[in-house]
Amino acid sequence: MQIDRLVLGAYETNCYVVRKDEKTSDCLIIDTGLSNEALIDFLKDKNFVPRVLILTHGHADHIAGVDILREHFDKIKVCIHRDDSHMLSNPDSNLSFLTGMKITAKPAEIIFDEEKEVELINLKFQVIHTPGHTPGGICLYNSEEKILFSGDTLFAGSVGRTDFPGYDMQKCFDQLISSIKEKLLPLPNDITVLSGHGEATTMELEKQYNPFLH
Repeated sequence: MQIDRLVLGAYETNCYVVRKDEKTSDCLIIDTGLSNEALIDFLKDKNFVPRVLILTHGHADHIAGVDILREHFDKIKVCIHRDDSHMLSNPDSNLSFLTGMKITAKPAEIIFDEEKEVELINLKFQVIHTPGHTPGGICLYNSEEKILFSGDTLFAGSVGRTDFPGYDMQKCFDQLISSIKEKLLPLPNDITVLSGHGEATTMELEKQYNPFLH
């Protein structure tokens, strides 16, 4: 697996461009930023062909570039969990009003509504539903490469926020911690964790040192 990370927009969202191997031009993209001109330039400069965009959740800083990608790559298919699918068209629920903009996107072509293994561009991922940061937050786990794309569920030394307008902060926080402890911490220690913001970590480090998990 070949992974390129781009840090996009004012919220410094990690966007991952993932390919089967270095000889392959077909790629899938995990999340976009508030500004993704750099992503478009990168894809065109490398002659990469994005087939799939997977959104780990529906917040504005992860979905703002959806329709821009569609304009440049009209064959791309967008995936999101059912519980966050409405956020693509709702500026209140995707929190784009906090940025001073009203960000919307057309509906996703692929809806994840259960935890299952999916195969996309010859890569297999286990879709893990980890609600808390948003109702439909997901992580993507590739067991062959021992890579977990954790979105805004789990960070190096931290976890996703739950103090947003309209959220029951404590209820969502408890749900998030339960999601992590029940679904992510049982994974092997030597997994590399690639999150929606910040640097990479490992599952072993988070099990030992993440203050929110003890």
